[in-house]
Amino acid sequence: MVHGRGQGGRSEAELSTIWTETLQEGFHAAGKPWPAGLKIDLPFYGDALDAITARSRLPTPDDVVQKGPGQNLAFEQFMQSALDEMQQKGDIADAEVRAEMAPTASQQKGIQNWGWVQAIARAIDKRLTPASDFTIETFLSDVFLYVTRKEVTREIDAIVEARLTNEPTLVIAHSLGSVVAYNVLRRRHRTMDLRGFITVGSPLGLRAISSKLGVAENPAAAVGWTNAYDERDIVALNPLDDEYFPADPAILNHDGVDNDTDNRHGIVGYLDDRQVVLKVAQALG
Repeated sequence: MVHGRGQGGRSEAELSTIWTETLQEGFHAAGKPWPAGLKIDLPFYGDALDAITARSRLPTPDDVVQKGPGQNLAFEQFMQSALDEMQQKGDIADAEVRAEMAPTASQQKGIQNWGWVQAIARAIDKRLTPASDFTIETFLSDVFLYVTRKEVTREIDAIVEARLTNEPTLVIAHSLGSVVAYNVLRRRHRTMDLRGFITVGSPLGLRAISSKLGVAENPAAAVGWTNAYDERDIVALNPLDDEYFPADPAILNHDGVDNDTDNRHGIVGYLDDRQVVLKVAQALG
């Protein structure tokens, strides 16, 4: 099990309990027996990621508005691209964006106007994550660091990769964890007894992210990769299909998840989905 961002200050044991108990409830609801002798590993990188983010001092859209662009061009371009894509695919109306702009700010539409970019982030948070401490800025900052800085990629990947064994293995990954798991499996799948790969709430379909990862691959080609998401989940806007993540063989997408967590992105709203549970049971069977 590979967790997502925003888990700093928690523990492997705590997260493992949440994931496992939710999945067990899903098995029970689906009438599936819980496999005997199952070993669960959930490598914890939450504190390491938080420390990396704190050291990076990446600018926020508000910083760029106040101080001007050019503080970190690569990150600024990443934020512009990602937020623009999220606005368009998330059906965030221009009127909603303008409502988040300061009256004195330039009202010009477009990602070259950082007041507009800042307002997109605020509109997304207000509309799609009203009762959550999740913010799209912090999510994108963490993803940017992971996909663009090799030393960050190596540090996080090493934590996950250290827990891999030669035993029959199913990998379930959530959110940023799906990007981490994808990277690790690209290197390791040939030396593993991989029985399946399941991603939930994955941002890999966002072009701002996938474009940083090179040619799309399916590291679970022999056993199948299933990608499940709620269409209202702002992080998982696009399916992993020929248009957004053209891997060969194709990834099986399940867009029918009804994630009832506050921001439609929480892990418990994915692990109790019947189709996700059935795929897990199939892989473990």
